[in-house]
Amino acid sequence: MSDMDKKLTEETEMPKDNKKKKKALVILLPILAVFLALVIAVAAFIGHKFSLIDFDDNESTTIDPTQEFVEGDDEKLDFSEMDDATGNDFREILKNWATNGGEKMSNRDIINVLLIGSDASAEEPGRANITEKGNTDVMMLVSINQVNDTIKLVSLMRDSYTYMDQFDRYAKLNAACANGGPAYLVETIENDYKIEIDGYAMVDFDSFTQVIDVLGGVNVDVPAYVANFLSSEAKGVYFPRGNKVLLNGEQALRFSRVRKTDANGDISRVARQRQVVNALIEKAKSATLAEINEVADVMLANVRTNISKKSIISYASKAVTEGWANYEIKEITMPTPDTRYGYSSKSTAWIWVVDYPLAAQKLQLELYGETNINLEEGNRKTAITVIGGYVSKKATDN
Repeated sequence: MSDMDKKLTEETEMPKDNKKKKKALVILLPILAVFLALVIAVAAFIGHKFSLIDFDDNESTTIDPTQEFVEGDDEKLDFSEMDDATGNDFREILKNWATNGGEKMSNRDIINVLLIGSDASAEEPGRANITEKGNTDVMMLVSINQVNDTIKLVSLMRDSYTYMDQFDRYAKLNAACANGGPAYLVETIENDYKIEIDGYAMVDFDSFTQVIDVLGGVNVDVPAYVANFLSSEAKGVYFPRGNKVLLNGEQALRFSRVRKTDANGDISRVARQRQVVNALIEKAKSATLAEINEVADVMLANVRTNISKKSIISYASKAVTEGWANYEIKEITMPTPDTRYGYSSKSTAWIWVVDYPLAAQKLQLELYGETNINLEEGNRKTAITVIGGYVSKKATDN
């Protein structure tokens, strides 16, 4: 074969491999284009959702020392009936525990997020998204254990009396957010219960009702005495009652917030709040993509959080891949019955006196299965034994 023939043969044979490569490229290019389009679409979708959120990226818990401490008249406590020894002893115990620098427990497999319900929107819509602080009647710690496949809903009682270090004063837990913002509320809870909280999400009650309506309502158990109270409160407007009653958003909000229906007051109220949260979780499991998208728009537009975008994406991914929706849910109230004591002074205020060392130990055991708090055996001097011994006949557990 001549050199010319060889050259012609090579030129006619080489395109065979090239044709295969070109064919593969023709197939891959559209797939790559579709993939890139999907990536861009998802990024745009996530970017849009994130644009709705009010992020507290660098929120400080440092309080202006000249700031006036805001407290409602019905929340102020008068201890003038006590002698100085008793009153000072009681306060000193709370202060020493909150400021003792004790190690706060954490675990990389356990995610703790504080959900805060604000009524700021009652007078100023969207107020939860700006700097002013509303009342926080709902404070619920959601603890997700990725090893034991459990979610623990911990209701924190608003009337728990505590020491607020930066104000150097004592008040109900409810006052922490109203005066220092959600990050300061987180810090106060961490100081009292010696646990680390990974972040908070604060929403106003208006969005709560909207979400429930988007999902078609929630099914909860409404005792007749609660329904009767709510009906009379609304001047005779009938309130549904019975087992697994379907409530719309406004009804569910009223059901969650009322606390004067029985002798257990706030104890019953936080139990109703957890019931509504559980019902919401069940409804969300069967929600359509359109409903989930609408819920996301409503919630995100009314949420204020210090959880980073990276963490939100990570949590969302884990929720799907690890099936958080199927985790077992356990409900807890803090402080527990054996760590709280009801007290009312000459004023109209009523508080929970808390044995914080024991309460913190119990919460650590619930969340982590272990504790770093060692309590002396026998009779300990606690806030309860001090104030309880002084006013034992007056105290009521409501």
